[in-house]
Amino acid sequence: MKSRGTILSLFIIFTLVAVVAVIGCGPAQPQAGPNTGPIVIGYVGGASSPGTKPVMDMMRIATEEINLAGGMNGRPVKFVIEDSKGETSLAVAAAQRMVMGNKALIYHVEGRTEICLAVQPKSVELFPQFPHILVWQGPMGRELTSDIVKDYDKLKFIFRDWDPEDAHYASIPAYFTLFKEVVKADKIAFLWEDLAWTTVWRNGIPGLPKWEDYAKEVAGLETVYSKPIKARTGMYLPILESLAASGAQVIFVCSSWFTDTEVFAKQWAGSSAKDIPVCFYGGTSHTYDFWDLTGGKALGCMGSFYEKEIPNTPQSLAFLEKADKNNIPVQVNVAIGYADMYLYKKLLETAKTTDVEKLIPALEGLYIEDIGILGIHGIEGKKVAPFFHSRYMANPDNPREPSEIYGKGLEKWVSPIGQFQGPHNVVLLCTGNKSTTYPPRYKGTWAEPEKYKSPAELRKAAGQ
Repeated sequence: MKSRGTILSLFIIFTLVAVVAVIGCGPAQPQAGPNTGPIVIGYVGGASSPGTKPVMDMMRIATEEINLAGGMNGRPVKFVIEDSKGETSLAVAAAQRMVMGNKALIYHVEGRTEICLAVQPKSVELFPQFPHILVWQGPMGRELTSDIVKDYDKLKFIFRDWDPEDAHYASIPAYFTLFKEVVKADKIAFLWEDLAWTTVWRNGIPGLPKWEDYAKEVAGLETVYSKPIKARTGMYLPILESLAASGAQVIFVCSSWFTDTEVFAKQWAGSSAKDIPVCFYGGTSHTYDFWDLTGGKALGCMGSFYEKEIPNTPQSLAFLEKADKNNIPVQVNVAIGYADMYLYKKLLETAKTTDVEKLIPALEGLYIEDIGILGIHGIEGKKVAPFFHSRYMANPDNPREPSEIYGKGLEKWVSPIGQFQGPHNVVLLCTGNKSTTYPPRYKGTWAEPEKYKSPAELRKAAGQ
């Protein structure tokens, strides 16, 4: 028989065990878990690049705004950057850190097709163990989304917030019409940035003409000069002299951030081609900074322009004010990056989950309206390559027309083309906004095509 002391000791031990068990069954202490911690959204790109840093800066501002408003579906957002320095090999390593180390739910890769293609296999490899959504931020290469339809199970988590080359057949008629009816040109010269993304426009796409033929079809423009130019070549004078002798009445430069458009403008202003109007499709000409970058030699240059303060959406003026206050130049990819964050907010609040397998179909066909300076921003859900999983722009069944999402009257279509007429003085010759005709012409709201002046007229007025 056990002694009283032994029995008392056992009673105390059993009592303590019972108390611990009861405590263990009580309410769990609050802690950051998979459904309560921050939602990580990231960006892999050159952290100091003039093409990507402004995007990152504006996405960070959007993150702060969203967090102040309660986050995404009640959870805070953490925006993370992994600096690739714009180099392909570093981008692959940065993508791995983003997925494995930062546990990003969604991450972006800067808009260079060759970098995106290098990152893709690594992301595909990591996806089964680390489910995530990968977004190409701003690249145009149609190959980036061409295979998603036929290899959906493998590539379903990959999206693009920009549009493939095919989609630009819906927007480029506005330029051709402007050249014909405002610039009064009959003959056009094409300069092509000599990278993969312009080859489809140079050569045509099955079912779609090359742009030289398209300019003729849309506006009766005859191509008298066409030449690919090396990105960052630094010397355009021989080309400009050839252009002067070509008979061209407008020069269209199919450029991006990789073409030194500011150098081209400087050399154009001092060449025998200086009286031929020049229009840039992309590059530093998107912002007021272009004037200073060229030392004022941009006088008369035209191109896509998004910084003009016009109320094309209810939020546009506030957006531009924020960008200006933070010294962020607004190219279109900056506006898209900002809108991306609000698209993800809608995605999380629509799906009410962070389960990637449920987020993927919820993102297909999702769009938002009137965010920043964009009338509409979202992802094509129709399974037609290469439009599927790319930004809404053109109709996948007929790329010469805008996506049906824009609706009758093209109320949300924004395609601004500006002309530099002095320091911080850009006249919008075309907006496309609320255009009542297709192709969207320069007669959109806030367009002032009657203010167009030839380069010679502008120089004369400036006493040059």
